[in-house]
Amino acid sequence: MMEYSALEAITKGRGTIHDWRTLVDVLNLSETMGRAGVGPEVLPICEKAQASLHKASGYYQTTMRVVLDAEGIQACRDLIEFADLQQSSIPRSEFERYIQKTKDYLKSRGDKVVEIE
Repeated sequence: MMEYSALEAITKGRGTIHDWRTLVDVLNLSETMGRAGVGPEVLPICEKAQASLHKASGYYQTTMRVVLDAEGIQACRDLIEFADLQQSSIPRSEFERYIQKTKDYLKSRGDKVVEIE
């Protein structure tokens, strides 16, 4: 899966903005599903991963390197694991609806959308 490759690239010091974006996409989708009742236990992990990815974006702006600290790496590993469980617990058609719901929510700049400048 792309998210595992993205996290590995970041942990090995080869991470790109694309890898960071892949993890953010997993975070957004898992959070949407969790808020809708599909694996709501992922929400505290989403908060940790979001804080770590936000911190990584700030670091990138000063160093041009995508870096996660140990806590961020673990949060992203946990997030990916929960995301896999969420996705496997529902039919593909429902999963596709959550993808679209996540895209629509981000476009609408809903109250929980965090802008990174």
